[in-house]
Amino acid sequence: MKIFSRLRSVFTCVICVSLCPLSAQENVWKYTISQDLSSKPLAYWEKVFKPGTSICFTGTYIGANGEISGTSVPSALQTIGKKNEIRWFPLITFKSQASGKKVLTSPELRNTLIRNLELYLDNHSFYSGIHLDFEGLGPEYSIHYKELLLELQPVLKKKGKLLTLAVFPTEGFDPKLSGFHSAVYKENLADEIVLMAYDLHSPKTSPGSVTEIRWAKRNTEHLLKTYKPEQIWLGLPLFGYYWKKDLKRPKLLTQSSDKNFAIQYGKEKEGIYLIHTEKGEGSLILDLKLWEEYAKNIKLKGLAFWRLGF
Repeated sequence: MKIFSRLRSVFTCVICVSLCPLSAQENVWKYTISQDLSSKPLAYWEKVFKPGTSICFTGTYIGANGEISGTSVPSALQTIGKKNEIRWFPLITFKSQASGKKVLTSPELRNTLIRNLELYLDNHSFYSGIHLDFEGLGPEYSIHYKELLLELQPVLKKKGKLLTLAVFPTEGFDPKLSGFHSAVYKENLADEIVLMAYDLHSPKTSPGSVTEIRWAKRNTEHLLKTYKPEQIWLGLPLFGYYWKKDLKRPKLLTQSSDKNFAIQYGKEKEGIYLIHTEKGEGSLILDLKLWEEYAKNIKLKGLAFWRLGF
């Protein structure tokens, strides 16, 4: 009887541990600027590098002839990251809009770009794949973007590398910007997608909340028509804006520097602090609980944050 009692106790402990949220590995995608890879101390990165973390860093560019240039990850960070099975993704964008238009509309330059990306990954074999963040191009270039992705994904798949994309929301967002990503919503063209659910209101718009959970949900639902939940990252801002009545452009708010201001003058509503003072208004996310629950409930890949340091 004592043996069975002990076995029952062990079994119960195993069940409790497996069901405990704190014991589960959390998937998280973190954007960082390339300068921080070398300027931040190793102790900083040791705290950031938790199992289940994907690090996407800026600083890699595509030139007008499809050439690739960019930053590199310090060897010390590679070593620390390897211990915790960190996934590395270079954020790749065009050097200019003119370069993007030239490369995307030319079949020859697209092929050159794909060959250069292959070589780039051969030289950086520890990368899990690439992350394309193409912005500022009009809807008329969407078909060319689709052609590139259809040509690129099989090549990366053969190399065992992932193709990941950043996309604008399609609903409640400037169609001149989001239209470029319209093909990505209609056809499964990547392994993973980061929905940039922020800048609902920005320096280019009237004052308002930087994001809203209902708006983020609607746009996530659009992606779910084409992609599996485990392919989608919900991208959230670690920043916000504050519009003072006497200034044309808003002040950038961040969690690291403006948390107390948001708590003092803000009120939490559906996952974001809405700030109102006599001089202006703004918003900032401080508590992620509601967003985390939503992502878990529909089994998304996880949350993605722009950016580390904010």
